[in-house]
Amino acid sequence: MAPEEKILLTRTGYEKLVRELDLLSRVERPRLLQEILEGAQDGLSEPGWDLQHTLARRQWVDARILELKRILANAEVLVGSNLPPDRVRFNSTVSIRNLASGEEVRYRLVGPVEADPQNGRLSIGSPLGQALMGRLRGERVELHTPGGRRAYLIVDIEMDLA
Repeated sequence: MAPEEKILLTRTGYEKLVRELDLLSRVERPRLLQEILEGAQDGLSEPGWDLQHTLARRQWVDARILELKRILANAEVLVGSNLPPDRVRFNSTVSIRNLASGEEVRYRLVGPVEADPQNGRLSIGSPLGQALMGRLRGERVELHTPGGRRAYLIVDIEMDLA
């Protein structure tokens, strides 16, 4: 069996996942198990208590715990880069302007696990993320999407060491 591919995370993203795993393992899962045991002892008679909902929630928590353990076991916290700081790279924040609309947006380039474009975190594996990697401020980036060609100008690049 081949080893799993490394999962790139920022230090902040890694710490967030560790905190989530700790909360689910030490607080949420034991609370749900206690709730199930107490419900069974009370004969499921407490008004408003839904056994199926609680069991489904416990199943989700168990699956999330396994997923977090897998991610963290394969995580690589990337703090440096072989690219110079004036180029777009992992964990840099890049401001880009859509040349058609003039709209400007800022994205932090992160790994797929941390990606959340609506909140300014763009995956380096996404088409736009891949097109931006290694580019300089002032460069034009063209991207072919199902909706047509898109062109962007890299307005600014900032590097966060966290």
